[in-house]
Amino acid sequence: MPETIVVATDLSPRADRAVQRAFRLANWHDAKLLLLSVIDEALPAEIATQMGEAAELRLAQFAASVPYSGEVCHDTRVIVDDPAHGIPAVAAEAGADLLVLGLHRPRPFLDLLRETTMERIVRLCPVPVLLVHDPVDHTYSTVLAALDFSPASTAATDLAATLAPEADLFGVHALHIPYHGFIAPVGSAGAEAPFHREAEDRLSAWRKDSAIAARLKDVTIAEGAAHQVLAERIAALKPDLLALGAHGRAGAAPSILGSLANDMIREPPCDVLIARPQKV
Repeated sequence: MPETIVVATDLSPRADRAVQRAFRLANWHDAKLLLLSVIDEALPAEIATQMGEAAELRLAQFAASVPYSGEVCHDTRVIVDDPAHGIPAVAAEAGADLLVLGLHRPRPFLDLLRETTMERIVRLCPVPVLLVHDPVDHTYSTVLAALDFSPASTAATDLAATLAPEADLFGVHALHIPYHGFIAPVGSAGAEAPFHREAEDRLSAWRKDSAIAARLKDVTIAEGAAHQVLAERIAALKPDLLALGAHGRAGAAPSILGSLANDMIREPPCDVLIARPQKV
């Protein structure tokens, strides 16, 4: 159960949902909440100071206007820093169990050339990250967990179940068959059987080792690329929360986060929770 939640906002309308969801979760779990706003360190010092003072006032006013604010122990903080480094640093310093963020501001040309600020924050952040996409007019009712049976996906599934204790929890595993056209050409379905058996065996082993497995109503094993399989299950279930595991330690190379996680960060179909393996 999260005890400390940090929500980062640039005080724009697209960040409102993240703050509202953070307050809702903090109220539900009786957690402390820190509202954080970052002034870009690239600005001239005088302008950054002026913007920081204005942001402190606006942040306090905004917090006071959010439902549940009177029932949640919360504080505000404004820093001058590079958002991609400052936000993860504050989350770590605060001992946060969860970082909540709003949507990435699309920059079509630049996004093709480089890692987005949102991707950098998630990659550098040592704690789980919740990206808020949907309106905050409901509790989570349907959760879909992308399972590869790794510690990372297990951690994401476990936290999703904690954040949404009343939700229906589903899992999906994408079965990749290498060189499919050679191994299992049309009309030779039997060649696929060993791969399916292996996936079923891994699922059975995971169920025995993972306490969270008992919460899942169903786990679908579907053949295909991860993006395709996940898109099909999202279309069928229409989840309001998607749980993904992030591979690699915080701060590792961009490719380590995983192309699936990166794509979900850029174009989330719903709220997305990204977590790394739990430390032992």
